[in-house]
Amino acid sequence: MSLDRTFARIVTHHRLALGLAVVAMLIAALLTIRFRVHFASDVLDLLPQQFEAVKAFKVFDREFSQARELTIGLLDETGQVDLDAFSEHFSEKLREEPWIARVMDRSPLESPGGLEAARALALPLLLNLDTPDFDQALHAVAPDEIAARLKKLHGELEAGSPKAEFQLDFDPLGLVAPALKPLGSSFSIEQTRPLASPDGTLRIVLAKTKQTDLGAKTCQEIMDKVEDFKKRVLADWSGPAPKILVTGRTPYVGELSRTMGSDVISTVVGSVVLVTAVFLLGFRRIRPLFSIMVVLALCCVIAVALGALVFRELNMITIGLCSILIGLGVDFGMMLYAVYERERETGGDHEAAIAAAIRSQGKGVFFGSLTTAAAFLCFLRSQSTGFEQLGVLIAFGILCAGLFMATVFFGFIGGKFRVKGADWLWTGGAHFVRFVHRSPRAFFLCFAALLCGCAVFAFLPIGRVQFDANPRSLEPKDSRAGIALRTIQSKMPIAAEPVIVLLRSANAEQFHDGWAKLQASWTNLVAEKKIRSAASPAALAISPARLSANAARLQSIDFAASRTALTNTITAEGLSADAFKPAFATLDSLKAIAHGDRQRARLGARRCPRDSTWWFRARSLLFARSKSRRPLTSHQITRSPPSRKRSSFGKRSSPRQVPVLISGLELHPAGPRAVVRRASSPSSPSSWWSSMSFSCFSFIVALSRFSFSCLASRFPSLRS
Repeated sequence: MSLDRTFARIVTHHRLALGLAVVAMLIAALLTIRFRVHFASDVLDLLPQQFEAVKAFKVFDREFSQARELTIGLLDETGQVDLDAFSEHFSEKLREEPWIARVMDRSPLESPGGLEAARALALPLLLNLDTPDFDQALHAVAPDEIAARLKKLHGELEAGSPKAEFQLDFDPLGLVAPALKPLGSSFSIEQTRPLASPDGTLRIVLAKTKQTDLGAKTCQEIMDKVEDFKKRVLADWSGPAPKILVTGRTPYVGELSRTMGSDVISTVVGSVVLVTAVFLLGFRRIRPLFSIMVVLALCCVIAVALGALVFRELNMITIGLCSILIGLGVDFGMMLYAVYERERETGGDHEAAIAAAIRSQGKGVFFGSLTTAAAFLCFLRSQSTGFEQLGVLIAFGILCAGLFMATVFFGFIGGKFRVKGADWLWTGGAHFVRFVHRSPRAFFLCFAALLCGCAVFAFLPIGRVQFDANPRSLEPKDSRAGIALRTIQSKMPIAAEPVIVLLRSANAEQFHDGWAKLQASWTNLVAEKKIRSAASPAALAISPARLSANAARLQSIDFAASRTALTNTITAEGLSADAFKPAFATLDSLKAIAHGDRQRARLGARRCPRDSTWWFRARSLLFARSKSRRPLTSHQITRSPPSRKRSSFGKRSSPRQVPVLISGLELHPAGPRAVVRRASSPSSPSSWWSSMSFSCFSFIVALSRFSFSCLASRFPSLRS
């Protein structure tokens, strides 16, 4: 028995078994999707992964702690709002939220606990100074130097000097200032400005959330809490209120994931509506249309399940693009049903009509699905995770559509058939075919003239087609997070697009040496006005060798004498001993370090409370350290907005012996604005990649179609 008759017999006489098999496949696919699929909404998955710029930004975006931060803008362009009072009210209420870890609305030194945190940071930074600076700083702990400094500052204090009052409170020993001095190179001038726009219409509040992960669902939950908080804080405020803008990775992911979900539904619904209209126009039957939709839905579910077995996570953008499977798969159903309908109208029974449809169109459906799947599988060479997923899902789906349309589809349409009356579409098509058959030359000349006219119009210098290779175009135009970011960038010069640098290092010493070399290189570039400003964690990168050497020098100091001198001077000057507890603690810590207690010299989380605003000031430096569990790999970031050409930054910013990754991506996770790779222009890698991928895809499609045409001409039985 031939294959077409076998399929027809199975569909006709074993419908129950076929239905049970379909239900089993559907259940297995749904269970796979439920327990294995993790949906992502990151636009970065659509970019080519072979570029260093993309790799760098993905590391920065996914592994650094800034991903959990919210940038909140309080905007008042009317001039009727007291922004200072509202900012204080907003920040106090925000700190009370259980899902907020810390808030920054002012300079760290002006924040509660800022001075104490700065003193805590000073000790490890003091031991990280180079030998000349460290020896000079140690002179301050000599007994005579302590007595002289306190007497001098006390005299100036009695004379009414506010500077002396600050120094007695913040740095009575004179050790904190030299220890924190290297931090001046870690922050650009722009970064030390207040969190307010120059025109006074915008205030910035930074908040770190306690979200457990960066998934779409968690981001949506956080943004729901943000929206609820905005309503409550505005309700508690009397008087005019500013516009509250929120941006950051969490707002982008939460918004995009919701937008993509609705886009997927609307795209699928739109495809179904168009396919329904075309099918009803041609066939005017409901049951076969329903059968086609059921088969296509089954194909989509199975394709996603198979994709989940291949990939660890599926991008929601890719799932949305898979709605094109409806347009591809419906063609197979229409081809098969057209032959089936014609056979039934000429008197054939249900089984014979199915066999005739499979015999007539089966090979065409098979080779059509095969060549289309092969064409989409070429996306595996695109080096883009999103396009790889798209190619694999479409390939799985179109192969399933070819198989199920030739089997399952006929099981749903049943054996009942109603003969239609006159079919104007079929009659019109027959007239057109007869016209082409009678006058092939006239038909060819007419369409050749039309195509030549279109080609001439395409090459005429009229208008211009621009191919947008900017991944930011994938961002929804009405994105609230995107609007907030652009508004903040237009108001705040500090928010200009930076260049991100990630340093690769095998250990802490290489980490320190690498950033020291990079900082020296960038300092020269700033002096030469090649870049506008630069910031690096060079001052916060602790050198173990330097720490050990400086700790050894502490052994020569008599800290007991220094402590006695401090006590006697405080008593002689009539000062309060309680006010100098931090100074005594510093001397005790230095003594403990000299005796081998190196834990006190470590720069880590113990130095700053979790709610300290210093974490925000240093978030792009040492404290934004990668959360990767690889102990021998450290990633860091520097923000260096170039003034003119990125190419000069790429060529001259990093010494050859320092392994770094450089990216020029806009600092929000919804999508990079431009891709930079060393000496390349901002958009050249993505443009080159997109054009090459498009050319490769077109070539493979043409090659597969040509191969099928050759097979069909060589073997007439393959023709459909």
